[in-house]
This record gives sequence, structure tokens and C-alpha cells, in this order.
Amino acid sequence: MEKPKLLKFITRIYKSSFESMHPTDVYTYFVGTFPYNEYAQAMTAEDIVMVSFLLPFAGKSDILDEKYDFIKYNLFGFTIVEIDNEYSDVECPECAGNGSQECSECYGAGEEDCSECGGSGEDEEGGVCSTCDGDGKEQCDYCDGDGQINCSECGGSGSYDDYDKRDISQWFYVSYDKLIHDEFISLDEWDELNNEEYSNSRTSITLTRKQTSIDEPMNVELERNDVFFYEFTDTPDLSKRTSGRIDIENLSDL
Repeated sequence: MEKPKLLKFITRIYKSSFESMHPTDVYTYFVGTFPYNEYAQAMTAEDIVMVSFLLPFAGKSDILDEKYDFIKYNLFGFTIVEIDNEYSDVECPECAGNGSQECSECYGAGEEDCSECGGSGEDEEGGVCSTCDGDGKEQCDYCDGDGQINCSECGGSGSYDDYDKRDISQWFYVSYDKLIHDEFISLDEWDELNNEEYSNSRTSITLTRKQTSIDEPMNVELERNDVFFYEFTDTPDLSKRTSGRIDIENLSDL
């Protein structure tokens, strides 16, 4: 959307409650609350970001034009990694996650040859076996007739705690804060961070959170609640997800 049209739109939808809101809260409200989410559906990802940053200033129309230019010129993106757990709950490879495996005694049949007649169905006199009623089979005691037993690897849970992996949240941000920019541009992947300095900054927006599990990187010890820098871009390529939230295409997903 062209600048004059976007600023006019911001002024039109502004209400005083936006003034005290953090830009991340404005963004979340704008893409998720009627009727604003209907506006968002028709807008580009970049326009949504600009609206989210500018709405808290829309009551000060004399600075809105200048603020737009400053944000647009200085906008950058980055992603950080927060350690949720010092292990990852992973699918058991032995049972493919279902928690059970074929009974090793009856091979999944749930029954075995009768222990009294050996499967013939007859007793010693040639009559009907009283134990199996002539069927020649009886329920497998090892699996109680199910044909399945708890997986020997995971104990029936379908998963296990892998301490070579970590559950993590990867957070994606846009910001126009020059102090954060100058700090982050000099960081290396997996440098440890203080989360509060940018997550609470009113010059940054938390766009999205992606949760996954990763192998622990070489020479980096990942402990729960630790936060690490991962990647930075001076030219964020913004795109909308089907949920309406925004991705930064030129920052890598772990």
C-alpha cells in the first residue's frame, strides 16, 4: 500500500487504547481480531508490520509521516532460539510410536497350542481335550490374548527422552531499533543473549514462534531457558502464513 493511503488508513482505524499497547500486541490483535483481521487479509505482510508499529503513534499525526520513514528505512529481522527442555521427547524407533510390539511368545496370534494336548484337541484316550474343548489352542498367557505386548524399548509410552536433542522455540522478530541492530549484526550463531532487552522493546515485534527439537550443536551447551542468537537480516523478506501471521522467508528455520 502506498504511504499516503496507509497513513490515512491508520488514522481512520486508530483508537486511544492502541497508544499504550506494545507493537507485538497490536500485531496479534490486528491479525486475529474482527474486523481488523479482515483488513489484514487484504494487506501485504509489510503493510501489516507498518500498521502494527505505527498505530500506537496515530494519535500524534504530526510525527506519523516521519515515523513511517524511519521504520521503513531501518527495518531489519532476526531470529533467536529459546531452550524449552534439556531433552526431547522423540518417537520410539522400535514401535514407531504406537507403544506396542508383537508378542514374542505367540507371534501376534494371541493364542498358542494347548499345553495339555499339544494342539491336537484330543486327550490321551482320543476324546475331546478338556482344557481347550477340542480347539487345540488356548489364550497366550504372556500377552493375555492381545497378540501385542508393551514395547521393550519405551515401555509402552511410544516415546522416550533423548538427551542428545533439545526441545526449542525459535522466535522471529522485526525491529527498527538501531542499538539492537548494531549489537546483533556483530553476533555469531549460538551467541548467548539476554532475552528481555529486545522482547520488551517497543521497537520490536515478535512475529511468530516455531517449536521443534534439534540436535545439540557442537561446542554449545544448551540449558533450559537459555536464549541464543541465531540469524539476522538487514532486508527481511516478509510473507503471510495461512494463519495470517508473518514469516521472514530469508531467515532459516531450524
